[in-house]
Amino acid sequence: MESQLWIILLIGAGTYMFRAVSLVLGSRMQWSERTKEWLSYVSPAVLGALLGPLLLLNDGQWVPIRDNTMLLAAIPTILVAWWTRRLLLTVVSGIGFYTIVYYLM
Repeated sequence: MESQLWIILLIGAGTYMFRAVSLVLGSRMQWSERTKEWLSYVSPAVLGALLGPLLLLNDGQWVPIRDNTMLLAAIPTILVAWWTRRLLLTVVSGIGFYTIVYYLM
């Protein structure tokens, strides 16, 4: 338990430092339009790489859609996020959709 706490704290500190340094350095640099366009693709690519395996795989095996509660809850949540573009509403609707799907299956 203690080692997990240290891992979480180190990951949190690393994430904070990475974001803080990139914001401080990024605000002082002039980026070319091509670099700005390239950087605009990084967040969606990272998000897709993180969410894809989480939603589609379990222990490296494909999960059938009829048994995949996370994917069934993610689809309406993605629609809420796309439609409203509000983070808190998306999180609350995601929890609600997951709860509904979990108890229906």
